[in-house]
Amino acid sequence: MSMASADGWLRSLHGKPARYETGLVDVAPDTCAWLQPNGDWSESNAGLVIGDGAAALIDTAWDLRLTQRILDAVAERTDAPITAAIATHGDGDHVNGFQLVPGAAFVTSEAAAADLAKERPAGLRRSQLGCTLLRTVGVGAPRRFGTYVGGMLQPFDFSGIKLRAPDRTFTDELDLEVGGRELQLRRLGPAHTAGDTIVHVPSTRTVFAGDLLFTGVTPNSWSGTVDSWRTALERIVELEPEVVVPGHGPVGGLDAVAELDRYWGWLQTQATPLLRDGLSPARAARKIVLSETFRDQPWSTWESVERTVCNVVVIDRTRRGASPYISHRERPRLMWDVAALATAITADRAALQGER
Repeated sequence: MSMASADGWLRSLHGKPARYETGLVDVAPDTCAWLQPNGDWSESNAGLVIGDGAAALIDTAWDLRLTQRILDAVAERTDAPITAAIATHGDGDHVNGFQLVPGAAFVTSEAAAADLAKERPAGLRRSQLGCTLLRTVGVGAPRRFGTYVGGMLQPFDFSGIKLRAPDRTFTDELDLEVGGRELQLRRLGPAHTAGDTIVHVPSTRTVFAGDLLFTGVTPNSWSGTVDSWRTALERIVELEPEVVVPGHGPVGGLDAVAELDRYWGWLQTQATPLLRDGLSPARAARKIVLSETFRDQPWSTWESVERTVCNVVVIDRTRRGASPYISHRERPRLMWDVAALATAITADRAALQGER
């Protein structure tokens, strides 16, 4: 749980010093972002658009306790009831709390609804227990996996979650009116997931980008190619927003969108020759992030650099003409490689610090 004081939230859910403001923040007139530093695993953002006598909630948190924290802040900010609840995509850290707004119409894309149906909150509780066991009695790779994934899951309570099915879905585009405010929903995936959707608020030139945008946080692709993700970012730029609220990380603008686009282009350029030379995605990712070239890039200081493994897997599959989709069944195995890279990064940084 984040720690609080009279000065505000001081630490992230994962116990790190908060890098930016936490809680419900006004980003434009009657347009708010809920920010959860530092944007690491499932430290996800949400949004609020307030109209005349009605409001729209965009995304929730990964558990009910954290979602209630969002709703309590919303209640302090406005008396307008939440009549529309919008999911930018189907990952649990953005949808698990929608049961707490039963009076709101729950809307998401068809593709996001399909992803939502694959979520298993009860399985995450079992994973927490299994990771505790591996961390306690395991050795080598099992202990490394249990420590990393257990740490990722530790701040969250998956009890009592009953996933809510959407009341309304759409294929690619849907315009909503909430209390006189126009909200333009546009599915731009597949990228992070198949159902990635942005919520554009034209009246305030604000875009809630969901996990199409990570700021100061390494993204990871589960479903789309690098090219499809970059095309989605281009679509956001075409809207000319002044404010872009990411799914993870601090609020940004078009500069943040441009930096993520540069990251994807850079990573693809670095990974492709290594994969062509026969390195596995895990070995290629390790070679990339431990290189001097990587240390000179702005994304070397982002959260969760180890997610590079996921992204190189997608680049490799695309290169070979295979589907980029990393299924829910494949993801636990992939996390072994992510955990191994996280350990290597920690050791490398400690060695560099020692040299100084």
